[in-house]
Amino acid sequence: MKRIILALTLLATVFCVQAQSYYICNKDGSAVEIPVSENEDITFVPEQKLVQFNNKRNVCHSFATANTDSIVAALPLSSTLLDYSTDFDVVFNEADADNYYEKDEVIITDELIDESGDFHENFSYESTVIITFNESGVVYSPSTIDNVTITKEDNTHITINSSKGKMRYQIKGTCSNGSIKIYSTKKFMIQMNNLNLTNPNGPAINIQSGKTVYFSIGKNTTNSLCDGAVYASPSKEGEDQKGTLFSEGQLIFSGSGTLNVKSLGGHGICSDDYIRIREGNINITEAAKDGFNTNDLFRVGRTKNSSPKITVNANGNGVDCGKGYVLIEAGNLTFNTVGEAIKVQYEKSDTNITPNATINGGFIKICTTGEKASAIKTTGNFILNNGVIQAEVKGNGSKIVNSDGAVTINGGKISGIAEGSVYFIANSDTTAAGGIKSCGNVDIKGGNVAIKCTGKGSKAINSDANVTINNADVTLLSTGENYNADTDDKKSRAVTCITYTQTAGNARLLAYDKAISATSATLSDGTLHAISNDDTNATTVAVKQSAGWMMTKGKE
Repeated sequence: MKRIILALTLLATVFCVQAQSYYICNKDGSAVEIPVSENEDITFVPEQKLVQFNNKRNVCHSFATANTDSIVAALPLSSTLLDYSTDFDVVFNEADADNYYEKDEVIITDELIDESGDFHENFSYESTVIITFNESGVVYSPSTIDNVTITKEDNTHITINSSKGKMRYQIKGTCSNGSIKIYSTKKFMIQMNNLNLTNPNGPAINIQSGKTVYFSIGKNTTNSLCDGAVYASPSKEGEDQKGTLFSEGQLIFSGSGTLNVKSLGGHGICSDDYIRIREGNINITEAAKDGFNTNDLFRVGRTKNSSPKITVNANGNGVDCGKGYVLIEAGNLTFNTVGEAIKVQYEKSDTNITPNATINGGFIKICTTGEKASAIKTTGNFILNNGVIQAEVKGNGSKIVNSDGAVTINGGKISGIAEGSVYFIANSDTTAAGGIKSCGNVDIKGGNVAIKCTGKGSKAINSDANVTINNADVTLLSTGENYNADTDDKKSRAVTCITYTQTAGNARLLAYDKAISATSATLSDGTLHAISNDDTNATTVAVKQSAGWMMTKGKE
């Protein structure tokens, strides 16, 4: 250590005359360039075994002497120069839409496991009714089948009552004033083969059965469903009819064709149980309320052949999961919403229900313009294990990820831009638009996180507990000015938490106010940039550094 201090003293004298820069070389092969002309002084912090190079422009480079290999006037060919830029940004990478991880699905055949019922591969139909709609009526074949009764109303609206198992209903044709309602005591399959069905008075397809429905979108077919702006009263008192495609039971989607759903009066696709999408091109072209609304689980995966492509345009939420969780493991999903793009809203204390939003794979692109809305909102935890999320929120007070629990990022990639300003809740209560808001810990254990907030008083990460970064690449910007009012002040900061801990990885933090606002901050390895545009100090507390490389910059 003494030799390093002596070397620094000699180099400070010699380099000022003979060299343009210092090169601090780390034992891991990395190096940092310190321009001699910009350097003001060199400080040794003995209790932390640190050396700090203080720049005339209020820039401080800090490194641990224990990890230093050499200090030279020319960069060795074997060294990799670290970029300590004070100018960085967040942009969406278009290539992400074509390069993302998908988790392979495992088909469960053991009937003792409940999930086995989600796979149509375990369902074999024995009887088929072919139903063909046209503008003047609807025909079906065979005309009679045991334990299945089909009745017509106004020629183009049909009701099926069935107690027969292993049934398949193959539906096709075009009708601008028709519908199909199904009552069944057994699970069944619906297969659409170029069906174009509109019901001006309610759901186009209304399934009044609590049993599983295997919804097959026929290969090389394009199917369209539309409801009416105003629903007529249900034929039976108390019956639900909540959207263009409604089911009391589980909806399991497969098939490689296309389904276009338009909702003028309700949700696009709704289940009072759960929705699972394994395959198909599903487009909610317009939804008066939510795109997908489910009481329990909403899950997206893939078959062995292909994964889904889903697009949602909704005046409400993209996905609203009322009493359960969201799990996305594959697929290409695009949301354009006014409310939350993905919402898990269960708040009751039922220990059997974990209202988490978990992303294990897939590509998710989100744009929401709703005030105080979020790209992803959960009353439980948010977990990103793999896959890609690109999110843009433009509403006042909106968030990219808003979790009442903890946020854990183990891998994958999330890029987000929040452009909204402050939202006035009531009286003096306000909330600013921001990036990740968590009532618990924020643990970034891998992957890539890049968030930019431009509104006043915004925070890229705002945790009521602790923030930890390890083996991840993190970029956080809060560039909007502070929000100052007589009743409420909000500071624009990159990270706000109780404790900030970085054990490895790369973190670039830039804010109008403090880059890090915490009661304690620790860097034990990795690289850390902490930059403030309007404060002489980039952090509220001195960062305790035992290794790694750190650069802080405050207002000049």
